[in-house]
Amino acid sequence: MRRNPVSKGKRRSKKNSFRKIVRNMRTFFLNLCRKIGRGIYFGIQYLKKLPRKTLLIGLASISFALIAVIIILLASPKKKAVVTADPVGETIFASGNPDPSAQSFSGQIDTDPSGNVPEDPQNAVDSVDPADGQAGGESFTKLDEGDKSPLVAQIQERLMELGYMDSDEPTEYYGSITEKAVKTFQNHNGLSSDGICGKETYDLLFSDDAKKYVMQLGDSGDDVENVQQRLYELGYVTTKSNITGTFGELTQSAVEEFQSKNSLKSDGKVGNNTLESLFSENPVSKCYSIGDKDDVIKQVQEKLKKLKYFSGSATGEYTRATATAVRKFQQSNDLVVDGTLGPTTKSAILSSHAQPYVMQIGESGSDVKKVQTRLAKLNYLRSANVTGYFGEKTAEAVMAFQERNKLHADGKVGTGTYNSLFSSSAKKAKTVTTTSSPSGGSTSGSGGSSSSGGSSSSSGSSSGRGVEKLIEIAQSKKGCRYVSGAKGPNTFDCSGFVYYCLKESGVKISYMTSIGWRTTNRFTRIDSLSNCKRGDILVFSGSSMATGHVGIYLGSGSMIDAGSSAGCVRITSTVLSGSYWPSHFLMAYRVF
Repeated sequence: MRRNPVSKGKRRSKKNSFRKIVRNMRTFFLNLCRKIGRGIYFGIQYLKKLPRKTLLIGLASISFALIAVIIILLASPKKKAVVTADPVGETIFASGNPDPSAQSFSGQIDTDPSGNVPEDPQNAVDSVDPADGQAGGESFTKLDEGDKSPLVAQIQERLMELGYMDSDEPTEYYGSITEKAVKTFQNHNGLSSDGICGKETYDLLFSDDAKKYVMQLGDSGDDVENVQQRLYELGYVTTKSNITGTFGELTQSAVEEFQSKNSLKSDGKVGNNTLESLFSENPVSKCYSIGDKDDVIKQVQEKLKKLKYFSGSATGEYTRATATAVRKFQQSNDLVVDGTLGPTTKSAILSSHAQPYVMQIGESGSDVKKVQTRLAKLNYLRSANVTGYFGEKTAEAVMAFQERNKLHADGKVGTGTYNSLFSSSAKKAKTVTTTSSPSGGSTSGSGGSSSSGGSSSSSGSSSGRGVEKLIEIAQSKKGCRYVSGAKGPNTFDCSGFVYYCLKESGVKISYMTSIGWRTTNRFTRIDSLSNCKRGDILVFSGSSMATGHVGIYLGSGSMIDAGSSAGCVRITSTVLSGSYWPSHFLMAYRVF
């Protein structure tokens, strides 16, 4: 008996509608869980600050309310829901409306290759009907590099959830980054790796069988090379010739050894936990550790002493004071700050290009506070700005001292300025400074250090020259290509972009991942997006709290950042008005 083609079409339509419902419900509940998680986290932080008596009264009130609700529910008469089905098999409630969970959701915006983001996103992530030739059914149209479609935003969002793309606001543009992510997904999931999202790839991507991304044997690219470089610095990769950008058996063995020594699951694959541990400030290395003795250590100590990083005796023993000096050197010489005397750090210290110690913007600690105290005594800085952080106001005070005492006025404290500052002949300021104390934005209640040294003002931007220099450098890189793990000068990922711009604008700062930015205590922390000012560093969560994103705030709801979905450094205008960024905002930091 021949089947009715109309009935066949209805069955296909029913199947595709169900897929859309499941996909949209999954996205809705993921977003809901993320918001609930963030709410619980910040709620707990708030409750910790309340008096104990207030907490007890509140707990008692909530308990009473819950008991009352339970009693009312038990006492209420139960009604049976009237449910019918239409001829196509779609569930209809007694009101005549379809199941509300089947509604499609609106989402993100399109970004073109130039890096500009339109101001008003309009439902860019809406589900696409198979009849339009985009999703599901036999009429699925393949998506390739250069294509634009609302479906691309859904694909990017799913790739971010699985870790194949770095966290960002999804767009409708299928660029080279999306193509590479699709290709990696295909390779990790046993599909033909062509970077084209066909029906088979699409179906697996949105299925429960889709595998999450971990860097593993057979992978290649710039991100693999960055991991190999880091393993080399920590002594797990023995020679530079093994830094090839291809994840082979030697890299796998090095990763396994690193994981074993750092109390991680030793599987030879680089996931989020391994990556964060690699770039943390205290990884366990295979290099020198406290108590080791060696002639090379003595050479390093002698050089560090000459460069003014180390004041102890060159004994050849790797002491805690030596590790501290190594950290200071790394921070001043564009290295990952971890106190590890690995091959890269050792070569840099012993080279003729090693930079001597100079105190400047971005420094913090007792040495900075000592300089600030002296500047305050000489009337170049208000006592309220003696905080231990070297901000822009401290730099201005140093510059004023240098000009008054006929020194090279660069706002940095080198050997000459330091000796002059603490000499008996140091000249006081002609007039007592009237510089205002730091302000602008709420600070973290959990140890976030003030960005003062007089580093912020109550105007529309964090501060003057430093902020504008930072933004000028950032804007000069607009359009530069996005590469995971890259730190400039012409390719970046989000954290590498922020690091490069701060460093080039004169801020002495060590590299931090987007996750690392959440826990820094060097700068003033801003907890409200509405309190952010021009030049602040914005910190966001990703599809989960295990991933994240950072950018530089330009003011008026705009941000400049390196975005994976755009594939380049771009300016986004929807930080305050859009749906994505406000819901993912965690905090901001005021550097200047």
